[in-house]
Amino acid sequence: MTVYHKKITGENLRDFILGAQDGIVNVLGLVLGVASATFDTKVVLIAGLAGLFAESISMGAVAFTSTKAAHDYYKKVKQKKEESLYKNPLKIGMFVFWATILGSIIPIIPFFFLSVKAGIIASVVFSGIILFIMGTVKGKLTIGGYKSGVEMLIVGLFAAAAGYLIGIMLGVVIT
Repeated sequence: MTVYHKKITGENLRDFILGAQDGIVNVLGLVLGVASATFDTKVVLIAGLAGLFAESISMGAVAFTSTKAAHDYYKKVKQKKEESLYKNPLKIGMFVFWATILGSIIPIIPFFFLSVKAGIIASVVFSGIILFIMGTVKGKLTIGGYKSGVEMLIVGLFAAAAGYLIGIMLGVVIT
């Protein structure tokens, strides 16, 4: 049996964190907002899955077009060193797409199995753990270690809390 090991590079670390963190934070904010406004599991799941697909397609497309723009720019100005970072926009776009799907599904999973109230708590806890682990791994591969994990956790939960609070405000306004 042959085992292929792909070396972790700054490029794919950046792309994975871009997609996965964006998916977790955006979809967590979305499902918390919808959950706090409606307390309807079906609506939360529909919104979460719609957010997952829209977010993943959008992030993959943005990664493709932005990488292609950078590649084209460096190709035009003939800066070979920087050009090597942007060789395959389609590959980068697909990598970010799948990382975003992976990150986006994390805050949705609890709502498949739990009530909305329990799902909110489990979604925040599960997403927080994953954000901390991702940040810590990033910190160990770069600089920062656990500090990087705490930073990613705080930034992610702060952004998700905004979605939750907006959901509460909209829930009050709608009812």
